[in-house]
Amino acid sequence: MNEELTFESFGDFQSNSNEGTVKLPVCLVLDKSGSMQEKTFGKTTKIDELNRNVIEFINYIRNDPKARRLCDLCIVAFGGEAPEIIQGYTSIDKANFSPLRAGGRTPLGGAVQLAIGLLEKRRTWYRNEGIQHYKPIMMLMSDGIPTDQYQSAAIQMTTMVKNKQIKIFPVGIGADFQPGVQGFQILSSFSPDLPPKRITDVQGFMTLFQLLSKSTSNPQDDSIDKWFKETI
Repeated sequence: MNEELTFESFGDFQSNSNEGTVKLPVCLVLDKSGSMQEKTFGKTTKIDELNRNVIEFINYIRNDPKARRLCDLCIVAFGGEAPEIIQGYTSIDKANFSPLRAGGRTPLGGAVQLAIGLLEKRRTWYRNEGIQHYKPIMMLMSDGIPTDQYQSAAIQMTTMVKNKQIKIFPVGIGADFQPGVQGFQILSSFSPDLPPKRITDVQGFMTLFQLLSKSTSNPQDDSIDKWFKETI
């Protein structure tokens, strides 16, 4: 069996009505802190570009038959004092995304821990329903330094990646995210395999979500992995 596709220890599904169902859990962990209101990309703010691309990403999944069948989408956002669940894991038909409003602090560590908890609950549901799934994807986006204690979340995520339980794509928004700077190093601590990808313009946002879209319709496509490994 392909290592990207797993039943985990789900047991015998012979009598389960969901036998043969396969899902790809995708979680977007998105920064909506106050600094996302900055107009880094010309006339539009970072939060506006993020919202526009998330909406286009959802529309892509809805309009692609295979992606629509596979993708199980979750969205967690962090800004203010605590992270929040924007959309729990659900089929794209039931997804309901309203544009994020920027403001507040950057509780990135809490957002990642919240996302991990949601994934664990979803995998339990898969197991109970006899649903097979591809390796989960998490995209972690931030434009600043966490304002909470993120270290335990980074250790937990790193362990999951090394154990092939999840694939994480860390994204730094803005020119400040360069190798050697604190924000870049913090994002790197969540991702032992892929270096953070720096988004500095509108095209970078578009490319990121276009490649992520390809992954939802073909989980074996490694275009986004190759893009992350390119010179940043």
